[in-house]
Amino acid sequence: MGAIISHKPILHTVPPLAEVTEVTVLFRPDILFNDGLNIPVEISVANIFLSSNPDKKYKSAIVLAHFDTGASSTSIDLSLAEELGLEATGTCKISTAAGILPVPTFTVNISFPNTNLSPFMDLPINSSRLGYKSGELSSHRNIGILLGRDIMSRWNIVWNGPTSTVFIND
Repeated sequence: MGAIISHKPILHTVPPLAEVTEVTVLFRPDILFNDGLNIPVEISVANIFLSSNPDKKYKSAIVLAHFDTGASSTSIDLSLAEELGLEATGTCKISTAAGILPVPTFTVNISFPNTNLSPFMDLPINSSRLGYKSGELSSHRNIGILLGRDIMSRWNIVWNGPTSTVFIND
């Protein structure tokens, strides 16, 4: 006779999953190997701020985002946050190679151009200094955002090294 195992449900604070979408991305093997996984994202001010100040001009930008499996949360380059006119929503402490540092936090919208991946709206993120340079999207090392596990945990990501193909489902 088998045992019956009962599990209590785990409560999550993340929104429910969207309909399944899929993206397949092909990379040159040397870029994927040397630089890791970088994809274009569009970042803009969060929806919650748009209605509070309708006269303010908000910007958005398409920048490269690096998949950072070591980061628990997504992070924006401080110079990019300044360029977009984002206002800090608070501060937090992050652990870096240089030690534990206090950094400003922001709330943003992030979408994925030319894909059917669901956007992240009103997403709280951290900040860091990534060396982002405005207007240099053509450079595969000009990173404006680090995508952390807060976003990656919502996706199924398959990295097929031999074919330099990455599959992402949400």
